[in-house]
Amino acid sequence: MKEKLKAISLAIIITGILLGIGYFINHVFNYFLKEERPNELCEKMQEISDNQTLVGLSKKEVEETLGEPVESYNDKAGNIYIYYGGKMDTGLFWGNTTIFFDYEYSCEFRIFFNENDIVKSTAIKLIP
Repeated sequence: MKEKLKAISLAIIITGILLGIGYFINHVFNYFLKEERPNELCEKMQEISDNQTLVGLSKKEVEETLGEPVESYNDKAGNIYIYYGGKMDTGLFWGNTTIFFDYEYSCEFRIFFNENDIVKSTAIKLIP
């Protein structure tokens, strides 16, 4: 009976240690090793958003530059145009080789207009 209790206790301790090691490895991967690899379109849209190069343009000028939006709607913030902004892969890479693929995100490029239909800001949203 005592031997059985020792074996069960040892199994619980080893399981706890292995779970702790697994958690630590996952934490290290997620915060230190995981890379983001945006495709060319996502990088271009991110650059446009970061530089806010569309701010001050009218809806017509935006449509002439980027084409028709995939979606548009109104909310409390005003009118919003949504464009497909490419994709971003996350994982562990070695050069151009994928060691571990984590996830692929679609990038939405969002353009926010004020009440006069002039661009007030832009943003990128990652969609899993």
